[in-house]
Amino acid sequence: MALFTPPAPEIKLPSIQQLQQSQYDVYVVNWGFHTAIIVEQPQGWTLGPPNHPQAAYVEYGWGDKRFFMLSDTSIPATVAAAILPTPSVVYLRGRDAPPTAENYARQLYHRQVSRQQLYALIGTLEQSFQRSPQGNRVKPYPQVPEFVGYFYPGREYYIIWSDCNAWTLKHLHRINVAQSDIPVIFAEQVGPSLQGFQLIQGSP
Repeated sequence: MALFTPPAPEIKLPSIQQLQQSQYDVYVVNWGFHTAIIVEQPQGWTLGPPNHPQAAYVEYGWGDKRFFMLSDTSIPATVAAAILPTPSVVYLRGRDAPPTAENYARQLYHRQVSRQQLYALIGTLEQSFQRSPQGNRVKPYPQVPEFVGYFYPGREYYIIWSDCNAWTLKHLHRINVAQSDIPVIFAEQVGPSLQGFQLIQGSP
């Protein structure tokens, strides 16, 4: 996996000086089988997918291509995702507001981070995408009918000990708002490892 995984690219973001607020919202949402990170998008940025590039909030998710994007929960796909290195995808969705229970979110955690932390978090999340030689995200896959956002080819391989929930904590750990020293597989394991977040929806 290490030999064939492209190295993390340098991400060219707009200047941090464009971040006019001192604090920004970050959410972690548990969708049932996987978690995702939702960031408040700085004003004037266009991180969202093609159908909502200037969304107020941008949701980043990551997972196995067959299981996540294609909703293939067959035994061969599930076994492959668990024990074999498989291709990954990044899910990107623009949102006008954070999700609610009506949107099927089981748990929603919230905290604010500094503009420096947000800038660093966006930078590390953007490293999850496959990139062109010019440093741009490669084109997304055709939109999947069951999803509002878009899936993009992921840079890293998926395997059970490096699954979507470990991915969530890995990126939050890099800005010192989560622990990542405890192995995590299930979505319900993410909440106890968050630091400074409040559960604002759902049961612990």
